[in-house]
Amino acid sequence: MEAKFLIMGLPASGKTTFLAALWHVVESDEIDCRLHLHRYEGDLAYLNQIAEAWRTFEKVPRTSQVGDIDVKLHLVDRETGVKAAAFFPDLAGETFDVQVEDRRCRPEFVDDVGHGEGILFFISADVRGDTLSVVELNAMMPPLAADDVGGTGAPATAPLAHSAEGLSGRETADIAPPDAIEWEPKLVPAQVRVVQLLSDLQRAPFTPRHRRLAVMISAWDLTRGSGLGPDEWLATKMPLVDQFLRTNGQSFEHRVYGVSAQGVRLDDAAAVGEAAMLTPSRRIEIVGPDGTGHDLTSPLVWLMPAG
Repeated sequence: MEAKFLIMGLPASGKTTFLAALWHVVESDEIDCRLHLHRYEGDLAYLNQIAEAWRTFEKVPRTSQVGDIDVKLHLVDRETGVKAAAFFPDLAGETFDVQVEDRRCRPEFVDDVGHGEGILFFISADVRGDTLSVVELNAMMPPLAADDVGGTGAPATAPLAHSAEGLSGRETADIAPPDAIEWEPKLVPAQVRVVQLLSDLQRAPFTPRHRRLAVMISAWDLTRGSGLGPDEWLATKMPLVDQFLRTNGQSFEHRVYGVSAQGVRLDDAAAVGEAAMLTPSRRIEIVGPDGTGHDLTSPLVWLMPAG
């Protein structure tokens, strides 16, 4: 019996870079890793292309840039002999955006989820404004026009709470600030999208059941100096995701990992030069409950049955 794992994540969350580094690690045998490659399914030329880009510090092409490519790596635990398959579906991160915004997904994806025992879910540490509070967002808003209501400097929309009663919808719209942005689904923050995707798995058309979930915080090198571990980072930067996972233990048993598959920022020439002196597999950093190392297969080991 072979355990099957599915890879999920929003656009630019690090899925393809992880696959490139994972392929290099299990194919090169540069370091001791818990899982070794048994066989693969997919386009070998594509795997070699992204691995070469990763090795030479080139930007790894995203799935949406190379077309739809299914990849499945069949792996074996060196210690227990248990087999597993890590499935990277032919879904660009934008496909998951469509699931959130338009509430649509491919029937093939529903079937893939139904056959998978665990999930690697990627979240980028480069979240920027996604973690700002309402107060912080308000402080970043541009100043309102001087010709506000009454010319007092008060926000033009402030009187609406008292004077909008009795006005038609059109009249209310006419007195809104000219630069007001109408909300639309694409403005949904990343952590809300993550929670929506995970909560979708708890209801039809997906088959609700208990799953192991490895949350992969990619670009972990960006967090250096923060003093936060992966669990603390998730609780601090994406509290909605953290709270969802903590309150849905009946659906998800989760662990949080920090992973720097690339090792450095590609626009940092000095860091790239230093990293180029290392064996490629040793510039990988993965931080989890078992400590820090270079073995990208460790989250997959946790997802596997005991044997």
